[in-house]
Amino acid sequence: MASEGLSRAELIDRSGLAAEQVDLAIDAGLLIPDALGRFNEDAITMLQAGAALVAAGVSVPDLARLAVRHARNVEAVVDEAVDLFLAAMGSASLEEVKLEELAPLVEALVPQVVALVGEHFRRTLLSRASARLLESGR
Repeated sequence: MASEGLSRAELIDRSGLAAEQVDLAIDAGLLIPDALGRFNEDAITMLQAGAALVAAGVSVPDLARLAVRHARNVEAVVDEAVDLFLAAMGSASLEEVKLEELAPLVEALVPQVVALVGEHFRRTLLSRASARLLESGR
């Protein structure tokens, strides 16, 4: 039986990026392997999005700095989201929750949180970029 997910080598091969680029995304905390060192398929999309930003003129060091900052901030927000999930279940800690009880809630709430956060980020990015362009007179 084949392992689920992609190895680092498979990720490099399937993304079409250099090993150094893939390692940069891993080191920045954007791509996190599972306990077996494998990556989800969506890692390819993330890598290709980063490559598109670089191709559009974003510098690799600046993108890496932003990625590290983003990853750190997301981890803090995710910890709060877990607390919200637990509160919705009437629990104070993960130790009090049975996995079979948590899985359906996570499956139901995670897509909603992703949609909410993703849309907020998109709108904020567009709004602030527009405002800065107007301020600069462009």
